[in-house]
Amino acid sequence: MANFTEQIGVNHVGEIAARNKWMFRPQPIDDVGIDAHMESTEPTGESKQLLALQIKSGTSWFKEKKDGCIIFRDINERQYNYWTKNSLPCIVVLYNPDDDMCIWQKLTVETIERTNGGKGKGFLVKVPVEQIFLNELSNEKLLSFTNLPQHITNYNFLLSQKKFMQIIQDGGEVKLHSTEWVNKSSGKGDTELIIDDGNSIQKYSYPYWFPFTPYTEVFPKLFPWAEFSADEDYFEDNDMELWRMYHCYYDKVDDEWLVVGDTFEEFRKKLSPMRYIDHAGEVAEYMMILKLNALGKAFLEMDKFVSQNQPYAGTRPKEE
Repeated sequence: MANFTEQIGVNHVGEIAARNKWMFRPQPIDDVGIDAHMESTEPTGESKQLLALQIKSGTSWFKEKKDGCIIFRDINERQYNYWTKNSLPCIVVLYNPDDDMCIWQKLTVETIERTNGGKGKGFLVKVPVEQIFLNELSNEKLLSFTNLPQHITNYNFLLSQKKFMQIIQDGGEVKLHSTEWVNKSSGKGDTELIIDDGNSIQKYSYPYWFPFTPYTEVFPKLFPWAEFSADEDYFEDNDMELWRMYHCYYDKVDDEWLVVGDTFEEFRKKLSPMRYIDHAGEVAEYMMILKLNALGKAFLEMDKFVSQNQPYAGTRPKEE
């Protein structure tokens, strides 16, 4: 470390990491731009995340501020290549010992900008002042941060839900139950999958909010491998109430409902497969049955192929 101020920053970042149950390992040898590694593990000892940190400490790093961000400069071409092509996800952490502000930003091709409107020789990173190092939101972001290519990230996303796809293919049942606060732009709600593999029923929660996005748009993105249909048994009472409201007349004399429009079966066929129960105009409750769509079926086939030994996997085409 070049001076005491930098050492204070490394120590402070390490203390924050330890309080949040991350293992912190300072790098004692001068590096191109990595001062420490930080690792989170499962209780079993399995690694959850491993990050490389560039730590800058001192008030001088906080002098330039614009649009709610601290501008971190003095990045050269070598550092840019090192961070963006590193085998580990890299972040920069800025620490101000005067007021204990400690903020961070990813070091990726998306966050590192070339100076002078893209024409300069150096680079800069905008570090949001609201992105506090290792508060609850930042902790979640860092646990999911990866520098893998997008197609690998997407494949891993599907792989994380392979179990659900496989259960459906094997004849089990997967249901999606969700409640959405429809009058809140925060996207607040609760979402869970109810899995019945024929032997037991398990639930998997998705503790996320989806701001400014209706849940009918969230579900196909959260489960892109699925076709959605309403659980007819779950919706029967609600559908019956709506049907009577719009297609029936109540005869008080004979104490019976008279059909003046569609039959109940005809009415239900016209309803959206992704419908919900309206709870006082505040909460929309969904209960849907998930089936495999073309992507889900293709993914299981592809995953089966890539998981098996292929005799000619080492061959490559040669241009003539």
